[in-house]
Amino acid sequence: MVNIYQALSALLLMLSSISYAQHDGAISGGECSPNSLQSPKLEGMWVKGELSGFDPCHSSVIFKLPTNIKHPPLLIAVHGGGGRRDVENITNEFSKNGMATLIFDAYQLNGFGNRKRFGNASRQMMLLKIAYQAYEWALKRKDININRIYFYGISNGASVVLNLAGMVSPENVKGIFSEAPTPVGIGYPWEIKVPVEIAFGQLDDLGAKLGQKRWMISDPCRFVGKFLFAPPGTADECNNQNSSNKMLTTLEWVEKISLGGGNRIRVSYFDGVAHGAFIGPLTIQTAQEFATKRGFNMSTDMGWSEGGTDEGRAALMKSALAFFKVNSK
Repeated sequence: MVNIYQALSALLLMLSSISYAQHDGAISGGECSPNSLQSPKLEGMWVKGELSGFDPCHSSVIFKLPTNIKHPPLLIAVHGGGGRRDVENITNEFSKNGMATLIFDAYQLNGFGNRKRFGNASRQMMLLKIAYQAYEWALKRKDININRIYFYGISNGASVVLNLAGMVSPENVKGIFSEAPTPVGIGYPWEIKVPVEIAFGQLDDLGAKLGQKRWMISDPCRFVGKFLFAPPGTADECNNQNSSNKMLTTLEWVEKISLGGGNRIRVSYFDGVAHGAFIGPLTIQTAQEFATKRGFNMSTDMGWSEGGTDEGRAALMKSALAFFKVNSK
């Protein structure tokens, strides 16, 4: 079966003149890990049971290598609530600039198909376990520079990569780029081991109270789930077992982590960008307006602006590439 996939990949590459190897051409059958896939169940907004790990041969995984660069740096992209499509556009931009790239869909790896109506905590738990195992898999590769691995995360994935910043080795991971994180989920770590840039669009109000912005979000602790796989952090004291308190905002967390060497964290803001610069065109809207377009209602209204302008996307990409020390093309 693997040989069939390899032959098909080679044929598609030849016909389309794409200069990158898709994952089924760059990953051998011996690397497949089907036993890492589990079958958790959805109970309300929570995912229960053993979560899946990373299988590089899963159909949702795409691993690309630039053909003209030996041992390129690797970018591992971690999606948000929308699944893998959240990171496809921006990952393609990193590819164009000479980086190897790896993306996956954590929901599909856990057997949920295209269903994405989970609470943030469950989303982030699935993402964190798989993203960390993807990092461990990457460390065994001979065709990338394992001392220049970077993570990019958007939305829920942005919160996940902040947790990864407290888990990975600085010998291998040189930077974490977190676009539009939220404290709603599994919380943030107290220790950061690698440099971090947190990026917010000036117009990003997704999930925030009307009139507020993404970086102001602070919900009750009942919306936080403690995940034992995550590093020690804010969820140790603020979680659904201690629901009377409110979580720190992202900027409050940055101030507290600064006491332990916060010069590793930089917060940047970008004009012409709402939530997810590369998700689509700039759309200013509320959650109710978003829901109405799709034929359903939101129980409460909040900000829900998405996308970015061409200028905003260019500025964010320039900042990310500079942070990764990659020359833009």
